[in-house]
Amino acid sequence: MRLFHYIAILVSMATFANAQDIPKPLTPYVSDYANLIDPETEARITTRLTELRQELDLELAVVTIETRFDYGNVDSIETFATNLFNTWGIGNATRNDGALILVARSDREMRIEVGDSYGPIFDDRMALVIEHHFLPYFKGDQYAEGIEAGTYETIKRLQPTYDITDPTTLESPSLLTSFKRTAFWRFIQDKLPILVFLGIVGFLHFENRMRDVLVGLTRCPNCNRRQLQRKRTIEREATKTTRGKEVMETTCSSCEYESIENRIIPIYTTSSSSGSSGGFGGGRSSGGGASGSW
Repeated sequence: MRLFHYIAILVSMATFANAQDIPKPLTPYVSDYANLIDPETEARITTRLTELRQELDLELAVVTIETRFDYGNVDSIETFATNLFNTWGIGNATRNDGALILVARSDREMRIEVGDSYGPIFDDRMALVIEHHFLPYFKGDQYAEGIEAGTYETIKRLQPTYDITDPTTLESPSLLTSFKRTAFWRFIQDKLPILVFLGIVGFLHFENRMRDVLVGLTRCPNCNRRQLQRKRTIEREATKTTRGKEVMETTCSSCEYESIENRIIPIYTTSSSSGSSGGFGGGRSSGGGASGSW
């Protein structure tokens, strides 16, 4: 009997360990594990989420599951949503501006989880979306309709152009201006590596031009006159994988002095914090958002 008892414990532990695995995304847009969304509706939602990435560089994932207990999470829908959000890395890694819509049918619970960059005002926004655009459909078992309507409304309330005059919101007009300002700085933060790189390239180009001009103030090593001129010729452009080559030719207009120097152009490099188009960008959430049940 004791042997059977130990075997039962080991089987239970193995089952629990396997159930702890967070599921992998079926797509970067919709992962309908519970089969709540018909193909036509899923196609429309996917198209809108794809446009959202292309237009605003904003990642939003829609996920349905039968129950969170299938994955070993018995704490809360909030804990499960946060773990799933961070395991997948939804949103831009620098801005942390991703969002997750999670629906658990058998649990009759749902959650909208948002990234770390969203303030408490977005918790209220997401709560209103759940109350007015998801739950009325879910209470009538119209899951596909509710997920589509709620997803579109979630997108609206995450965008800088969100209309705060919506009667279902409690926000004041000044908050929209604040959000637009926040979105502007998030854009600047995201593009900062590229802006810095372009600034460095511009400075180096300006520096080279100034050196070429100032060389005319240098005395010629042959005739000792300030009549030097410099010409640059790029023989091979630099790319992201190979170095370039340029020739600097210095001549004197007062004598026959001539100097030719070969110069290596560094590999063109830049950086981006965006994730790959086939997945997510590495964003994080600390548990912001809202939940609902029906």
